Amino acid sequence: MSRRGVTLVELIVVLAILGVMAGVTGLAFQPVASRGPAPVSDNAARIRAARRVALSSGRAVTISLLRDGRPVFATALPDGSVIADHALRVDRLTGGEAADAR
Repeated sequence: MSRRGVTLVELIVVLAILGVMAGVTGLAFQPVASRGPAPVSDNAARIRAARRVALSSGRAVTISLLRDGRPVFATALPDGSVIADHALRVDRLTGGEAADAR
């Protein structure tokens, strides 16, 4: 008389295969943002540094930057906000790159 059913070894093999497949597809669908930091431009780094100085000193800090060969200005305020020329595409609240520029 033959028995019907699945052995424990067969079940473990199938679960291992499913685990490998889930791991591979999980990596394929991983968001780009979590794959590592995006390169930061020199202007963005200088704006962040000015913002840190403004926050720590309690005074506004204005810096001059070059964008397409012309000077533009950004001012970091003591409350952490940044006022910058529109060409820099800076988010006023965070000092980072504006959402529409991504």
